[in-house]
Amino acid sequence: MNNTSSTSRENKKKQLRRQIVPTNPEPFGRGGYDEDDEDSREVVYNAHRKVVRRRIRIVLVLLALAAIAGLCIYRYSIYHEYTDYQVVWEKDFTVEDTEGVTKGEGNFNGYVDFADGILKYTKDGVSYLDAQGKVVWNQSYEMKSPIISVNGEFAAVADQQGTSIYICDKSGSQGKATSLLPIMRVAVSAKGVVAALSEDSKASYINMFHKDGSDLKISVKSLLSKDGYPVDISLSPNGTQLVASFMYLDKGMLKCKVIFYNFGLGKNDPKRVVGILYPETLNDGMVGRVRFLDESHCVLFSDKGLVFVSTRVETEPEAGEPVNIEEEIRTIYYTDRYVAVITDNVEGGDPYRMRIYGVDGAPVLDQTFNFQYSGVNIDGDLILLYNDSGCQVFNLNGVQKFTGSFDFTVSKVSAGRFPGTLLVTGPQMMKEIRLQ
Repeated sequence: MNNTSSTSRENKKKQLRRQIVPTNPEPFGRGGYDEDDEDSREVVYNAHRKVVRRRIRIVLVLLALAAIAGLCIYRYSIYHEYTDYQVVWEKDFTVEDTEGVTKGEGNFNGYVDFADGILKYTKDGVSYLDAQGKVVWNQSYEMKSPIISVNGEFAAVADQQGTSIYICDKSGSQGKATSLLPIMRVAVSAKGVVAALSEDSKASYINMFHKDGSDLKISVKSLLSKDGYPVDISLSPNGTQLVASFMYLDKGMLKCKVIFYNFGLGKNDPKRVVGILYPETLNDGMVGRVRFLDESHCVLFSDKGLVFVSTRVETEPEAGEPVNIEEEIRTIYYTDRYVAVITDNVEGGDPYRMRIYGVDGAPVLDQTFNFQYSGVNIDGDLILLYNDSGCQVFNLNGVQKFTGSFDFTVSKVSAGRFPGTLLVTGPQMMKEIRLQ
């Protein structure tokens, strides 16, 4: 009995000592560790890694889904063909108050894209209509044969064979310039500077005007007997560079040359000439149209094809290799990004062939089509062919997006305010349609 009690007391003492004295002889902080804490930290770390991995997988899945959705939307926008349309709104110029917009077809001349809308110009005046067909401003005048030049947010309307020029921007008329001689051509810069080409029996003159119509006292005279007959002119966006094409006789042969002027850097030459391109550079073509596409690129249109000219060095215009076009050129069109040439398609199949180039002459699109067009427009990434009753739309990938007809006379078709919409204008009507 005593032995049993003694043994029990000894066991209780041992248990008490184990509870008071740690089993590990090394105290914490001197190389010791707590296995339970270490296990807890590992559990937390592993759980955190699992959460991070799961979140990464979710993000990757969402990114993949977004990429797939974006690709589907992109392919749909490029390759989807519309078959019908719905009229969003319309303006009838014959019944609505258009604050001076010409209401009949008798004096109508045309529409041109301008700023955020279009300009409608007639023999009686010019009106700026915004993208919803609302009249922003109008300017009345009397002209026998109005011609128009647009560059950025400035436009110049001149009376061909007359003497008046009206200079406008988005806010309205900025001034009126007057030429002493009958006007042949007019060009405007994106800053409102205007160049007017006029002539008398012995010489031609290029006169420069400020946007308010005042004379800039800059004039270039060219003798018809020596320099030739001027055909076309164009101003660079900042108004300091001008290009002009001339026809002249050389030993009884009609030839062409293109002259580049610079009114900022060409002061050492009385005529401000900084470069001349002669027939051998122009592939012996007759250049009937010249155009500055931007500050550094110019294109020359001839009966032989195209010549793209770099004016990065303003005092040394550099012509690229001529783009030969063997077929007869039916139509040309240009924007600040693209140049279009339409010819007959001599290879059979569709009757017409359309070629699009970038500002540096790089090919963008070569497409045939069979739509009987009377006008063409490039707006954004859309190529719009139209006649007086319908239109056909391609994108720059060569995909035919839409072909349709309208119930009113059509003068111009442009891209609308939103993707999938078109702005259709005519002498008496204007509509925005949503393609379906």
